[in-house]
Amino acid sequence: MQRALCKCRFGPSSVNIRAEVALGALLFIAISAQALQLPSPRAGWRTGVYAVDADDGTVVADMRSDQLFRPASTVKLVTTLLALETLGPDFVYETAIEADTSSGTVYLVGAGSPLLEEDDIRRAAVETAGSLDPGRQWLVAWDSGCFEDSTHPPGWERADWGRTYCPPIEALSFGGNLVEVVVSSVGGRVRVMEYPGLPGVPVTSSVGIGNGSIASSITGWEDGQGSISISGSIPAGSTRSLWLPIPGASAEFAMLFAGDLGDLGLEVSGVIRQEAPSDPGLLTASVIRSRPLWQILGEMNKWSINGIAELVLRAVSLEACGEPAGTAAGCQMAGELILDLVPGAGDMVLADGSGLSRLDRLSPRVLAEVVVAGMSSTEWGPEFLASLPVNGVDGTLETRLADLPPGSFRGKTGSLSDTSTLAGLLTTSSGRRIAVAVMTEVPAGQVFAARAWQDDLVRAIYAAL
Repeated sequence: MQRALCKCRFGPSSVNIRAEVALGALLFIAISAQALQLPSPRAGWRTGVYAVDADDGTVVADMRSDQLFRPASTVKLVTTLLALETLGPDFVYETAIEADTSSGTVYLVGAGSPLLEEDDIRRAAVETAGSLDPGRQWLVAWDSGCFEDSTHPPGWERADWGRTYCPPIEALSFGGNLVEVVVSSVGGRVRVMEYPGLPGVPVTSSVGIGNGSIASSITGWEDGQGSISISGSIPAGSTRSLWLPIPGASAEFAMLFAGDLGDLGLEVSGVIRQEAPSDPGLLTASVIRSRPLWQILGEMNKWSINGIAELVLRAVSLEACGEPAGTAAGCQMAGELILDLVPGAGDMVLADGSGLSRLDRLSPRVLAEVVVAGMSSTEWGPEFLASLPVNGVDGTLETRLADLPPGSFRGKTGSLSDTSTLAGLLTTSSGRRIAVAVMTEVPAGQVFAARAWQDDLVRAIYAAL
């Protein structure tokens, strides 16, 4: 079903969390006439567990299942379910290149498409160049009107904006809105190279040869006039690669496109931001079509890519609410979806679609029920499950639970500096299908220990059932 609810009621003011320490004793939970013994978390951890038979609804483990925790990237399960329900697995983003031949303006109409690359821009430029008169000047305009101007959702801490996992969310994106900067001291001098080359974002370096470390600084988030500075030192004869977010990615997309047009023999008079007119007489010179949504969701969930999740959430908002699409509207729709699954789910908080926001709050029960709803769909249940990492095989579960048969657990991981979460579908030793959600808030530095405890808990359920 489609929900056109565009005002978010799920925000920081709705948080109501009781701070409770985790039980220090072993947890025993009754299952029919048996008792399931689960490993004990460390003292001082705050933990919640919910496990339910996905086929008959029998609850097999329940500890603080209705309390609210930081979900981290397990929020992507909610985004996946919402996107499949609203858009369908075969949904394709379309980035249109429209030409106004009377004014000599070419419009790049953003759609928020994830996973576009420089080759997609080049191909669209070739198709466009073939449709335009090379004997006149052309102005290239980028249209990002499908999105609200905010590039970072609430709760994305400013200190993280220069990190790989925190790219800006823009209507025209390419390469994950990341640039690779390679720093080399091979040959006795420091060289700094980048890919792709960014026409409007200068990269400057003050790196020397030494035994220190390399730091980066990015400016221009607000006005789109970005710059990247690299400093520090690198040992002689070595190479270091940095993946850095691109400020003003929509403008860079347009500049790359304009440069390609120039290489193809068209004269470009400039690049500006301007919305395309609503004129049926515009010439559609090219359309960049994305991969189908089910493939995009697989890339998003396998490797927990935050930027993709936010673009997917805004696509949902755009489909249901129209322009300009925003994070709040998508979160509102996700909240309504949760309340359909778990009536009275409580004062949940949804501030983004990826879980990077530290404002998010969900319960273990909600996450487990989202897994049940996703895997049991007769329309796209296989696509939901196929998007998730597989234990011991791929994605963020490649090295986890590798002692269990491959495919016995498909799930989503989540991590912040003081948070570790895990939710997914476990097929036990007897073949029962159990939706499991484990949420843990720990002192900084204990996330890896929390992951080990979560894995032991999943192993215990696998063996007992």
